[in-house]
Amino acid sequence: LDARRRMLGLPESKLRDQRAGSYIGYLNILGKSDGLSDDQYKAAQEYLALRNAYLRAIKAPGRLIDDEAMPSPEITKEYEEWVQATKEAYENCRRAIQEAQNEHRCENLWAALDLIIIRDERLPHMIGATRILCNALARFFRI
Repeated sequence: LDARRRMLGLPESKLRDQRAGSYIGYLNILGKSDGLSDDQYKAAQEYLALRNAYLRAIKAPGRLIDDEAMPSPEITKEYEEWVQATKEAYENCRRAIQEAQNEHRCENLWAALDLIIIRDERLPHMIGATRILCNALARFFRI
């Protein structure tokens, strides 16, 4: 908690919040005016869950393991349908991000996605692009 207090400058009551463990969570704790709204935070979390499911579907190395979210890895019709649906949802999500990128050419939404949401790096100069990205994700996930 002392390290969080020094790094984040949050009051004691907010340091125990699990969201403070990630940069997007920290931005959500700051609130809509300085960081991310609750809907933007939820959209980023939904993207991370979809990305993790996609990585499991393509059997990528280094993926997070969550047995409850994925059917049995045995090749069954249900498993093949899950893999196909997950791949399709991920591609549709990437298409929605590209559409937002096309609308906001002055921002680099792909960098915000990679650096801030996926890699969890603290880059304050990219908060604007992250907000735009999370708005696009919120529209995609209908949050």
